[in-house]
Amino acid sequence: MGTIWRLDLNDFTGPKYQRVVDAIEQAIQSGELPANSKLPPQRRLADTIGVTIGTITRAYALAEQRGYIEARIGDGTYVKAATHSQQTDKVNFATCQPPLTNQTTALSDTLSAIAKDPHTLNQIMGYQADPLPHQLQAFHRWLLGRGIEQQAKQLIFCHGAQQGLFSVLNGLLGKNDLLMYEENCYPGIRVAANQLGLNSMSIPLTDSGVDLEALTTLVELNQPKLLYLTLNNQNPTCIQYCMAQRQALLSMAIEHDFYILEDDVNYCLPEEWHLPLWQQAQEHSPQAQSRVIYLSSLSKTFSGGLRQGFILLPEALIGPVKLALHSQCWMVSPLNMEIAARLINTPALYGDRDQLIRERQVLAIAMGERLGLQHRWRGLNGWLKLKPPLKAHHVVTALAAKGIMVRNGDDFDNHDNHIRISIGAAQSMDQFMKSLHEVETTITTLSQSAYSVV
Repeated sequence: MGTIWRLDLNDFTGPKYQRVVDAIEQAIQSGELPANSKLPPQRRLADTIGVTIGTITRAYALAEQRGYIEARIGDGTYVKAATHSQQTDKVNFATCQPPLTNQTTALSDTLSAIAKDPHTLNQIMGYQADPLPHQLQAFHRWLLGRGIEQQAKQLIFCHGAQQGLFSVLNGLLGKNDLLMYEENCYPGIRVAANQLGLNSMSIPLTDSGVDLEALTTLVELNQPKLLYLTLNNQNPTCIQYCMAQRQALLSMAIEHDFYILEDDVNYCLPEEWHLPLWQQAQEHSPQAQSRVIYLSSLSKTFSGGLRQGFILLPEALIGPVKLALHSQCWMVSPLNMEIAARLINTPALYGDRDQLIRERQVLAIAMGERLGLQHRWRGLNGWLKLKPPLKAHHVVTALAAKGIMVRNGDDFDNHDNHIRISIGAAQSMDQFMKSLHEVETTITTLSQSAYSVV
């Protein structure tokens, strides 16, 4: 195999050694270089593509450091064997996670850079009740670059958005306070509310956001303290709140003296994303600024394992939320903060995932049209309503038997026969297309049965 593989450096950019590494990674991910295949000897590859042997030596060393290849003494260099988890054929369309493109490389490079920085290593190995100044400033500048105005002191960090959500509820709400949230919302809000013993109430949804008429009535009757919303990409319905809705919600929060917690975790493509209500409040009035909390995370942008969440708070709320956060963990990991602070200011944060998600969205939308279903897609998620007599739990069960996981709308307290499909997890476009075809075939086959049974 090692004498057959060819590469063209013109297909890649950057230093020549980096191009070789990118070519190796691409060939492994596409299957052109399967596990245990032998790479060309360094001198032969150098002569073939017209570079120095030192370039190939450096490239092989970096590819080995990233875990793609291994040097076997006296026998050459081989593609590492896939682990059991890498070999599975199952596709998880149930978990909303970004596709893996450059994340392994980016994380490896970031960790290597940190390892070569003894000053930073000494800092992050100690107790740090607050983020290091350069970490805080990195996030402050990054948010400013995205058009989100704030003071650095308004930034609070947490291990993922769920911990941030719990800390806000714990810090602001007492036993007699009421939490309101969208119906069919992310289950984590209900879990947190139940754990804290809070009073809570759901608000009906329309195609443009919460039902404002119903919300007005419920607010006047119940006087909530906090309203939880996912304005850019409601999970699981993929609804996006219109601008008129956002303005009405902001005015209502000022008039009735409640806080709005906007959860901006669920991924959107750049053209789908809008500035958060936090920014609208900054441009509105001091009263509006004091009513809005913004919560986000890097989990859906980079990877689920990078548990880096952050909260923007009005100054009066910083103390109670920080105290609630410290009651759960003494500090947010300085190592995690350092990794995140370095990643957010590099192209590696997004990689080429946006284009890949666009391509998958197009294929998924076409499937929904062929099936003749009501469907809505945004970011990594799709929300499909099945036609009776076909039942959502029958589709979920049939697909699970084939190794494909999707979510039942019942998981979100929606009992209108929906399923949610998340399009990020497939390891390759080929695997994605095969799995999506299996979803379509399964729905078609079950729909043609006289009885919807599995």
